[in-house]
Amino acid sequence: MKLILKNIFVIILIFTLIIAVTSDNKAQNATQAVTVKGVATVFGNDRALARDQAIDDALREAVQQTLGTFVQASTLVQNNMLVEDNILSWSDGYVRSHRVISEGFADQSTYEVTIEAVVELANLKNDWESVQNLLNRMGNPRMMFMIEEQNIGQSTNRYDYLSVDMNITETTLLNKFIENSFECVDPATVRQNIEQDQALTILQGNTKLASALAKNLGAEVIITGKTVAKVATGINLGGMKSCQANVTARVIKADVATVIATGSQHAAYPHIDEVTGGTEAIKKATDKLAEDLIAKITKKWRDEFYNATTVKMVIHGVTSFSQVNDFKNTLKFFIRGIKDVYNRKITENLAELDVKITGNANQLARELERKDLDKFQVKVIGLTMNKLTIQLSEKEIQE
Repeated sequence: MKLILKNIFVIILIFTLIIAVTSDNKAQNATQAVTVKGVATVFGNDRALARDQAIDDALREAVQQTLGTFVQASTLVQNNMLVEDNILSWSDGYVRSHRVISEGFADQSTYEVTIEAVVELANLKNDWESVQNLLNRMGNPRMMFMIEEQNIGQSTNRYDYLSVDMNITETTLLNKFIENSFECVDPATVRQNIEQDQALTILQGNTKLASALAKNLGAEVIITGKTVAKVATGINLGGMKSCQANVTARVIKADVATVIATGSQHAAYPHIDEVTGGTEAIKKATDKLAEDLIAKITKKWRDEFYNATTVKMVIHGVTSFSQVNDFKNTLKFFIRGIKDVYNRKITENLAELDVKITGNANQLARELERKDLDKFQVKVIGLTMNKLTIQLSEKEIQE
C-alpha cells in the first residue's frame, strides 16, 4: 500500500513539474492581440506618407495598451492624436506582426487606419526597465556638473575650484551618469570657460548664472552642489580614523532655470591616512548620491512624458493684454495635448506663458508652425528642451 501511494505521489509530482514547465514556456512566449486605430495629418496631399505615419501611430498605441498591463501611466493620446514619437523607437521590437483591417480618410486632413497587432508580452515585461530609461531621457539631454569640494586637510578657499581639472565628486558623478547612458559635458571644459567670480557665484547657489553657463556650453541640465569631508571625533578605531563625507546637490533645467531634483548623501570610511579616507568617503557618498539623482531625474522625465510637462513660451510682437488672452484660448482650442496655459509676464511687446502640455517643446513648435491658428500667425524663432520663443502676428483681414 505504501509503495502504491509512493508511486502515485511520484506521478503527481511529475505531472506538476510538466504543467509548471509548460506554463512557464507559455508565459515566456505569451502574446496579446489588440485591435487599435492610428491617425495622421495629411500634409501636401501626400496620402502615402500619411498612411505610413498612421500605421506607426497604431503600432505605438498597440504597445502602449499592452504596457498598461505592467505599468500605470496616463494615455499618450489627446484629441485622437499621438503626442510623442519615442515609443516608435522600440515598438517594432515588441509587435510580432500586424495587419491592416481598414483604412481611409477620417476627414479632409486626417488619414485613419485600423490594425490588428500581435504584441509580445514577455519581452515587454522583461525589458520594461530599459524601455523606461529610453522614454525618460527625453531627447538625450546633456548633463553638466559643478560641485564645490573640500576634502580633509584642504583649504576652504572657493577660488581653489579652478585649480584642478575636476574633483573627486565631479569625477564620480561623471562616471556614474555615463554608465547610465547620459551624455555629459567634461568638467575640465567647464573650468576652461568660466571666470573665478562666476564660479564663486554659481557655487554659492546662483541658479540663473548656473543655467546661463550650462546653455553656453551646450548642456540642458546642470548639477551644482557641495562636498565636505572631515574626521569624526570621539570615535576609537584602534589607530584608524573615521573619515566622513557629506554631499549635497541640486539638478537644474538650464533653459528655464528651474530646480527639478535635490539630493544629499553621507558616507564614512575608516583609514589610517585621513586624506585617503576622506577621498574614499567622498566616492562612497557620491555613488549613493548619483543613484538617487538618476532615479529622481528619470522619474521626473517619466512623469512629464506620460502626464504633462511645462513649456515656457516667450512671445514677441505682443500688442495688448487682450491679444495674449485671445492667443491663449486659440492655443487651447487648436493645439493637441495642451492642458492649460498660465500668464507669467506681460510687458509692452513681450509675454511669457507657461504651457502645460502632454508632449514637449519640439512637438509644440511643430504644431504651431503647421496649424491654421485662426487669426494668428506664428513663427518659431527659438527652441530648446523646455523653452519656445515665437514671433506673433495677426493675419490681415481680407475685404
